[in-house]
Amino acid sequence: MNDRKTNSILLLISLSVAALFSGQILADHHGAHMSDSQVDAKALIVEHIASLVGVINHNDNAGMAALYTEDAIWSLQGLADPIYGRTAILAAREANLNGITTDDTLSAEVLTAHDLGNGYIAANGRWEMRDKEGGRVMGGLWGNVFRVVDGKALLFLESTGLN
Repeated sequence: MNDRKTNSILLLISLSVAALFSGQILADHHGAHMSDSQVDAKALIVEHIASLVGVINHNDNAGMAALYTEDAIWSLQGLADPIYGRTAILAAREANLNGITTDDTLSAEVLTAHDLGNGYIAANGRWEMRDKEGGRVMGGLWGNVFRVVDGKALLFLESTGLN
């Protein structure tokens, strides 16, 4: 009986130690195991967002429009309705429907990007506008869908919120 009790205790200790280390390993690397396509997806989106920030900060409306697909959807918090198509998005930007002034500076960060397959990537992040003095004008979160065209990510659905 003592051997059986001792074996049970040793088994319980062994399982507890294994569970402890397994749990720690999972906790240490949670989310770190991304597939190659997801790593590529994030790199594509980081590149796209850097381009978008650059053209907006240089008030290059045509450059901004070129970063959208022909059939893109622009859905910003505060707009009465979404805007459909690259040409309409360009016209809306030129009419300043998003409220960005040439004195404000945009910054944005990509938090996650996931390859959805079939040439689509879903990504999300944060954005912020600051005035010349560095004061926060507005900011919020974004969650967008991109279409990969000729190896470059283009915005297919932009959904940006304010907070």
